[in-house]
Amino acid sequence: MHPNDSLDVPPDLTRWGLHAFALGARSTPHAVVALDDNGALLYRAHEGIALAGLEAHGITPSQSQLKLLQTYGLIAVDGDWITTAFPVVGPEVLDSLRPRVRELAADLADRVSGEVQGICAELRRRGHAGHDYAVVFGHAVDGLLWDRLRAHDQVPSTELSIERPFWNGAFWAVYPPVPGGAGVNELSGPAATLIMVWTGGTSDALWELARSETTQQMLTDPTGQTTIPVVAMDESDGLHRRSLNIADTIAQALRSDPNAGALLEAIPNASPHERTLILAHELVWNLMEALLAAGYVRPLAGNSPPGPASPDLREHLLLRLE
Repeated sequence: MHPNDSLDVPPDLTRWGLHAFALGARSTPHAVVALDDNGALLYRAHEGIALAGLEAHGITPSQSQLKLLQTYGLIAVDGDWITTAFPVVGPEVLDSLRPRVRELAADLADRVSGEVQGICAELRRRGHAGHDYAVVFGHAVDGLLWDRLRAHDQVPSTELSIERPFWNGAFWAVYPPVPGGAGVNELSGPAATLIMVWTGGTSDALWELARSETTQQMLTDPTGQTTIPVVAMDESDGLHRRSLNIADTIAQALRSDPNAGALLEAIPNASPHERTLILAHELVWNLMEALLAAGYVRPLAGNSPPGPASPDLREHLLLRLE
């Protein structure tokens, strides 16, 4: 019996939270997991299973199906023995892990509160008081953090190669999924990159706004607009300097904090890089919740906007100068 079978967990990874750290990917594994009955196969093969064992669960994969999963690095095949080749982290781990992650996030929220308050003050000075969540999350916590982790070899390379032509980096599944998690999309232009912080139902509307003529003009001449914050990648810019300090604090904690170390060790069947990414993703969402609860940042407005013309939607945006 699979260890999660008694925990009322969906026996299909398409119903889990699927995450990839794969910057520059031509195609991430999400779509492959969703094909055929791959989600059920990958769930059953988490701890290794013979083809006959899969058939007992009504799963009879074709050779081309197995080859595609191998090509995307999602399974290892040894004769008729198949093993899922990425971390699958279920409630038997997360039920005890997540309360401890929340404790670490609350501690980190206190540690970075001064920098967060500095960002909020600078945004008010610039006339962008509603953009504090977008800058703290989009530029620091879910932006510069990955650069700082990469600088200390805490995350895997995402460079494509002959062996990994579609994606490279890390892929993992968690259940229960993170509730209400936010994310960041980027759109690059000649002079700037548009950072879009999506939550709930805003992703499609943000992309529609990004394709507007006004936004496209911002990417060509970012200094001429005043509707959203502009961040220069230079320590002379207070928004960037404080964001970098926040990212460094989180990366340092993941590298050397004893509590973080214990959390990393509690994640089974994962490489050191994968453990860091899994914990970091859990941590950043909880950190933002802790900052919201303490009143250091305001929640993003327009979580379910009526459309891209909603003025609240611009609070999800900032421009990063290239």
